[in-house]
Amino acid sequence: MSGHKLFVKQDWESQSERIPGLINIARTSIVLSLLVFQVLSGALDVKNGTAHTLFPQAEFYSWVAVYGAMILTAAFKPEWQWQTLELPNASAVADITMMMVLTYLTGGINTGFGILVLPFVATSCLLSHGRYPMLYATYAAMLVVLNLFLSGHIGLDPAQWDNHALISGVLLTGACYLVAALTAFSATYLQAATESAAKHQLAYRRVSGLNRLVLNRVQEAVVVIDAAQRVWLFNRQAKTYFPSLAVDRQETVFSELAARWRRQPDKGFETDIHIYQHSMHVRAVPLIQEETELLMLYVRSLREVAAEAMATKLASLGQLTANLAHEIRNPMSAIRHANDLLQEDDNDPTRSRLHDIIDSNIQRIDKMLEDVSLIHKRDSISRETINLMKFWLAFKQEFTLSNPAAVGCLKMNMDGSNLSVKTDPMHLQQIMWNLCNNAWRHSRQDEHAITVLIKPSGRMHISIVVADNGKGVPPDVRNHLFEPFYTTEKQGTGLGLYVARELAHANLGQLHYHAEMNGFELILPREDHEQA
Repeated sequence: MSGHKLFVKQDWESQSERIPGLINIARTSIVLSLLVFQVLSGALDVKNGTAHTLFPQAEFYSWVAVYGAMILTAAFKPEWQWQTLELPNASAVADITMMMVLTYLTGGINTGFGILVLPFVATSCLLSHGRYPMLYATYAAMLVVLNLFLSGHIGLDPAQWDNHALISGVLLTGACYLVAALTAFSATYLQAATESAAKHQLAYRRVSGLNRLVLNRVQEAVVVIDAAQRVWLFNRQAKTYFPSLAVDRQETVFSELAARWRRQPDKGFETDIHIYQHSMHVRAVPLIQEETELLMLYVRSLREVAAEAMATKLASLGQLTANLAHEIRNPMSAIRHANDLLQEDDNDPTRSRLHDIIDSNIQRIDKMLEDVSLIHKRDSISRETINLMKFWLAFKQEFTLSNPAAVGCLKMNMDGSNLSVKTDPMHLQQIMWNLCNNAWRHSRQDEHAITVLIKPSGRMHISIVVADNGKGVPPDVRNHLFEPFYTTEKQGTGLGLYVARELAHANLGQLHYHAEMNGFELILPREDHEQA
């Protein structure tokens, strides 16, 4: 609260600092005008052969010298006009006094020069921030009475009073009190208005700060537009999707949404649209105010929505499968050990084939348990910046060591230089291993067996396409490619592609099959455009 009062005080003082300069301009104007009148009246009198001027020369020029000294002092040291508000303003009192002295020099109240005191009564109240209005008015009234007395318009004998001068003095006194009261009221009102404005400004700043804090913590991109598609507000996440966003700038990218809103301005809606070559889910909420209609857009990438939905769906399944894998390994170890004991000193061919069947199925179950454990590890990721050229060289060497027949059969093309992704290196290794193994098995296994294309995908992602020159996936199988435990091979577990896609989702990526490419496309976030 003390900070609020300080702000109001500083704001009021910053506005009041202009008053002394304006007062000094008024002083200068009065002095110059009177000097012009004095010189012109003297010149006319000389021409007519008289020696009479508008003001007594000696007294007038003495007054001009004193008042001129005040003007120069105020011009070079304006701070002398400011003092503590606990006392009446000395410069205001001096101005009132000088105006009444001028009135006396010109011949008294009847001359009409006494009206010059009214602006300085008003400015005295302003300099005191509306304080002491009756004190200033009373001081001016005392000088009016003194002026009447010294000018001989009133005296000890009421019968000799100048009624015309007396009426002028009464009117001037009343005007002083009226001007003082009105100015004090105006100054008090302005100060109260300033305090109210400062209070509302402070409240607005606090609310704006809270709004920015809340909006920037929202996972969705939030953009507020009007019917003309002009942006009113957006959060930090919106800049990730729309880098060119700026307040009060028209964004034509929202034209389709604005058109749908104009058809039914009072109803919200949800839709999926393509913006900047990306699939987005948009939730639109109308904000109808008295004179302005706004539309708040909550925008989210469909990739993120799908990844979160999948993560929620499989969170419990991952924990369950991990526990089951652990429990199954113990009896499987016992079965393997028992099978090894049964094979000792057993030369019966039929029994040997049975032992081989048992051992083969045990190995298959082990492979399934290994794949299931990878699903559980999808939540414990350590994302790093990976240079794809360095990664590919190391991966290719390891892959060909495990598959000697594939030497010279892997071709890689990179569209661009120094492409990097933000992902878990072990997860990327596992995904590429599954895709390349799958491509090698279904290819012709010649020098053009596997082709890998790495290129940017929009502004925020990198695309890695692993294609082979085989027959491709039959149409009736494509819809089941990523289903767990679905396989067309006798030795397969049906978890390879499923695990690869889950690991891609865990790293905010996607994995799709494209029949026209005869391959799989892995999409991962770029290193310099990581999604929140």
